Amino acid sequence: MTDGLFARSWADFRLHWRPSLGFHLVMQLLGFALLTPLVTGVGRLIVLASGGPVISNFDIAAFVLSPAGMFFVLMVAALTVTLLLASLTGQTWIAGHAVARRPVTVASTLAFLFLKLPWLVILSARVFLRLVLLALPFAAAAGLVWFTMLRGHDINYYLAEHPPEWQRAKLLVGIVGTGYGLVAAWRLARWLYALPILAFHVLRPGQALSDSADMTRGRLMRIVPPLVLWWLLLTAAAAVLTWAFRPVAEAGLGWAGIGVRRVLPLLALYFSATLVGGFIYSGLHLAGQQFLVTRMYGEQLDAAKWRVPATLDVSDERARSMMRPVILAAVALLALSLAAAWFVAARLDLESEVAITAHRGAKVSAPENTLASFRAAMEAGADYIELDVQHTRDSQIVVMHDADFMRMGGDPRKVSEVTAAEIAGIDIGQKYDPAFTGEHAPMLEEVIDLVRGRMKINIELKYNVPDSTLAPAVVELLRRKDFLDQVVITSLDYGALKQVERIEPSLRTGHIVTAAVGNVVRTEADFLSLNSAKATPLLIRQAHRAGKEVHVWTVNRPEVMLRMIERGVDNIITDDPVTLVRVMRERRAHSRPELLGLRLRVLFERPPKEVTDPEAVEAL
Repeated sequence: MTDGLFARSWADFRLHWRPSLGFHLVMQLLGFALLTPLVTGVGRLIVLASGGPVISNFDIAAFVLSPAGMFFVLMVAALTVTLLLASLTGQTWIAGHAVARRPVTVASTLAFLFLKLPWLVILSARVFLRLVLLALPFAAAAGLVWFTMLRGHDINYYLAEHPPEWQRAKLLVGIVGTGYGLVAAWRLARWLYALPILAFHVLRPGQALSDSADMTRGRLMRIVPPLVLWWLLLTAAAAVLTWAFRPVAEAGLGWAGIGVRRVLPLLALYFSATLVGGFIYSGLHLAGQQFLVTRMYGEQLDAAKWRVPATLDVSDERARSMMRPVILAAVALLALSLAAAWFVAARLDLESEVAITAHRGAKVSAPENTLASFRAAMEAGADYIELDVQHTRDSQIVVMHDADFMRMGGDPRKVSEVTAAEIAGIDIGQKYDPAFTGEHAPMLEEVIDLVRGRMKINIELKYNVPDSTLAPAVVELLRRKDFLDQVVITSLDYGALKQVERIEPSLRTGHIVTAAVGNVVRTEADFLSLNSAKATPLLIRQAHRAGKEVHVWTVNRPEVMLRMIERGVDNIITDDPVTLVRVMRERRAHSRPELLGLRLRVLFERPPKEVTDPEAVEAL
């Protein structure tokens, strides 16, 4: 029976490929028109219920677990099943005409579906309810796993710590889910002929399912393999095309950079190609399946005698008169869907403002942690400078990152072993560039006097050697200089931050996190200072929900800067404040559609390594 099956089915499709793809386009638009306003409207209700401007994961979970939420999920699932079965039935109708070598049109197919709609709804409800009932024992098994293995602690503990019992529970639930998937697939395979039976015979949905089960009994090993082979071939072809398209898309976006005049036309081209490709893939997927199923069904009945019943055919004239009000309603729904999509896009936060911190000053313009680099940062327009402080031998607070002066000035002496007067004689500018000869590591007091009224300071407490007196000394200097409200204090040492908060609660503190165990959002510091690769959208949302800002380091490339801005970080720490100021200025000049277009480019480009690999990011 399978010998030459693909060739015969392909001949059927070639005969009626135009109505097949045309019908698929209509059903795609109808699905968009029905589901978009429904999902958008419910999303709006969740936003109003949450009392905030955006929907969080917690809000969504709370809604889904409520009675109204469960009803909504079931309604969307049932509607989705109905639309899918309607699409498959229409393709079956077209395929049946191809097998019988009779003409068919999109209009007559839609009219036929309209006539069969009550039976389709009943069939969809039966299939959906049977799958739900089939899932109940598996859901009970998953619930048993939960209650026996994961009742001991809050769910957030398992999500954050991933203890062994969590891994075992996930494995067991995975096995249960796989079991359900196999049983459901077997049941659906027994119902494969239900749609041809419903389409070409005057039978009730229940009888169609029963007859399909009888016709497929003992034949699944002949019916299913051609369908699986078709899905695999089509998926493999789509994967190859996607793989081939990806380097081209990335090269184009690499050429375009972040310039709107180049990015937006490219995105329009890429989206068009993606939409067309997705449409062709889904159309061939559904049509190929149903042309194969209909051909096998017809040949099992005896294709030489099987014909589409004339009583079920609808003339084009009658079809057009029947479908006119339906088309008007569909157009109205489509307009409503587009309005809903516009409403969602209009509420997106696309104009986030981000503070700029110059990392150790403007390192790309002058030697780090020098007055020259801080002047360059001020000239660039940065909001903060970030600097590192530690104690000299005579207990002065010096601005210096390393434990010694070897890297900066070729002097091997350690910071803790020299006095402030000796530091003034260590040249850390000439090695960077002869133009900066004579630059030395400044005292914190000098920096405060330089930037007062022009810029704020991010002071990192640098503990190259243990120093319990550093935090109190910094706070005392800030008090004496009346500069408490112009700084934030950061450190890798969480104990030092707690010490600062005890001495001066008004100071804002930031916890620098490089690696951590547990939920970093629970830190008592006022904000998190994160490696850019660690600042995931989820973590940023969690931090904001906890009332904490997110500062990211060290971001030097324009494409990474734009990614961080779009993710909603509050402060970007960079060696190149000039470039970041330019990126933000250009971004502010764009309209909302342009900003949305820039944001959508991430769908077609590989993320920069500074967004995925912590090792690729310069240390703070």
